[in-house]
Amino acid sequence: MLPSEELRNTISKMINIDLNYYAWNEEFKNFVFSFKLDKLYEDELRYFEEAFLYGLNIGHCGLASRYIAQNIPRVDLYYGKFMPLAGTKNSPNGNHAWTVCGEYVIDTTLMIALPIDKAKELGYIFERKIDPESAKELSEYDTFSNEFRRYNKDKESFVKSLVLVNNTNG
Repeated sequence: MLPSEELRNTISKMINIDLNYYAWNEEFKNFVFSFKLDKLYEDELRYFEEAFLYGLNIGHCGLASRYIAQNIPRVDLYYGKFMPLAGTKNSPNGNHAWTVCGEYVIDTTLMIALPIDKAKELGYIFERKIDPESAKELSEYDTFSNEFRRYNKDKESFVKSLVLVNNTNG
């Protein structure tokens, strides 16, 4: 089971809603996993799938969502909050990023795609839409390769941190 799937199961139990209903189907998962990572920034990994295998996407929803924006036409990137994620890696206050394609939210942390109305009902708070050109820009400082090096330094602690939820809000 991928770390995102484990985290999705944990969050599902917390909010008493089975988010697996919205899990990416195999076709979409394979499509997303086939994205090539930018060689200019990523010297340790080649494909998006590798980031998901190691759980590097967890805590890097902005970066993961930017790769979605680069590879899927007419996608909007949003920054906001999803309180069930409060206390997870790099999201002490539920801060989160996701993309919207048509009428669906694509969440790379939980590997789910759900209708916008359902996302809002579950508590996704849409705070800021990122300019479409800016949404495709990557940073040399926030990379999956940097996270992969952290993973290799202390695999046990790293893996534990991926599915840890310290949420007292929910």
